[in-house]
Amino acid sequence: MDYVVAVVGRPNVGKSELFNRITGARASIVHKQRGVTRDRLYAPCSWQGEEFTLLDTGGFDLSSSSELAKAIRIQIEQAIEESDLLIFVVDAKAGLMPEDQEIADILRRAGKPVLVVSNKCDAPRQKHRGTEFYSLGFPEVLPVSAAHGLGVGDLLDRIIRAKREAMSEADEAGAEAGEPETGEAEISGETKTIRVAIVGRPNVGKSSLVNRLIGQPRMTVSSTPGTTVDAVDITFTYDDMEFVIVDTAGMRRPTRIDEKLESLAVGRALRAVKRCDVAIFVLDATELPSAQDRRIAGYINRNLKGSILVVNKVDLGLFESMPREVFANMAKNRCKPVWYSNVLFTSCTTGEGIDLILPEVIRTYQEYNRRIGTSLLKQVVDRIVDFSPPPRDARLFYCTQTGTQPPEIVFFVKDPAKMPDSYIRYLESEIRRRFGFAGVPIVMEFRPHRRRRGT
Repeated sequence: MDYVVAVVGRPNVGKSELFNRITGARASIVHKQRGVTRDRLYAPCSWQGEEFTLLDTGGFDLSSSSELAKAIRIQIEQAIEESDLLIFVVDAKAGLMPEDQEIADILRRAGKPVLVVSNKCDAPRQKHRGTEFYSLGFPEVLPVSAAHGLGVGDLLDRIIRAKREAMSEADEAGAEAGEPETGEAEISGETKTIRVAIVGRPNVGKSSLVNRLIGQPRMTVSSTPGTTVDAVDITFTYDDMEFVIVDTAGMRRPTRIDEKLESLAVGRALRAVKRCDVAIFVLDATELPSAQDRRIAGYINRNLKGSILVVNKVDLGLFESMPREVFANMAKNRCKPVWYSNVLFTSCTTGEGIDLILPEVIRTYQEYNRRIGTSLLKQVVDRIVDFSPPPRDARLFYCTQTGTQPPEIVFFVKDPAKMPDSYIRYLESEIRRRFGFAGVPIVMEFRPHRRRRGT
């Protein structure tokens, strides 16, 4: 039974801090600015041998009528719907607020069990300061300090107890209905998980793309640039393969990151690239790729990740009505560090091209893990060299692939320092022409050839 616990409450009461305290990792951004958490964050947790999923949500801002606030409320409502237990976080220092009463009414209508957590009881003597929250009408109010960890163990004990009670009730209901007992199916073979980071400048449609890919509105989508702040892991299965997709904040030029919050968000986006296998690099069809797009491409390449260029918003038309082939070549040229990437054209509005993305991710991942046998590689490289040999001082004697993710090829040459950059580019181009490696960088290392004694 996958037991889901959602953390809800008004903005700035410490929900994300409590989420981080329980999960033991800074999976959620903590910042004094209201409304930092905008999407639903999921994290697996374990306590007393029992597992559950903790879900962090944005702040319930009932006073705002902005587009973003409405989108966040939709996310919270969906979180409430899919949860088994609600952790209603309130601020013990601020005391009972009218917004708390309104949120309590919403939670009561949901019909889910609710635990009220009186946060910011930062010393044992302050644990009684949250008693006024009993007036909300829920049976339990647990004093905690997310900042210092006080009372968090008691909260976890109570979560596990609620889970066991729910499982017991479910077993009893199943027995009354005469349902047969079932065991978990064994999974044979090794399951590969493909980690995918979706990156790009703000407002190019990254979150909309995530929604299209997974088939449900898991991410907050807004026309306001920079809506996504957290990097959010989303796990799902496609074609019997498991994917983890990370939607990230839009990457702007460092000189334009004026606020600490956006700096945190961009940092998380960059870390998402570091831990992915394939980066889906989203471009705007209505604009030519910019200098910032080239910087993002450089970051993907420097971290040796697979990549796909996805040109989104084609329903609005390509820049200056360019033919797609011309735009694709322009995109590769302007995003030069990932020139080897395949280009897809999509529209999150109409759904055009969306069904091509995950198959392309799988192909790119396969290329990322591709290994060429030494004899075949040497045979092909010998033909390449025979057709156009390197300078005599850079004579090539032997080559072998030494690694994958990405492919690494070592060339043993007479003097590596004499190998021209132009010839290295020629070698790479010819190897790609014969073996593929579409969408992935190739690491090419040149080592001096050591003659054996007596030869």
